[in-house]
Amino acid sequence: MMDDDILQKLLEADKLPEKTVTLSRLGIPVTLRGLTGKQVYKLRERCTERSDRRGHQSERLDEEQFNVALIAAATVSPNWGDSRLLAKYEASGGEEVIKRILLAGELSALGDEVLDLSGFNTTLDEVKN
Repeated sequence: MMDDDILQKLLEADKLPEKTVTLSRLGIPVTLRGLTGKQVYKLRERCTERSDRRGHQSERLDEEQFNVALIAAATVSPNWGDSRLLAKYEASGGEEVIKRILLAGELSALGDEVLDLSGFNTTLDEVKN
């Protein structure tokens, strides 16, 4: 691959992969888009709880909140923050709607889909090809 080809691929790198999955319990399609490393890092930081006990610092990732944040950030459709959903579920935002509608397993499965679309779980051989 020549330098110009590589440069062209890098210039097109902002096109993130998308995938539509169906939530079988609800019978609705959910279109998800991959997230950049910077976006995932910011979400992980926001969902990490830090504590300091007797000089010992610890961190714990709130996995449920992280999955909810991933889903909210990556969803193209539906609009979780639609005013009708917010009113129906008495929610302050899209993330709250997601928590109230989706079951724990659905949160986990959709979060895994977002991470897959974002390049996690990709092996080096897949990157080479």
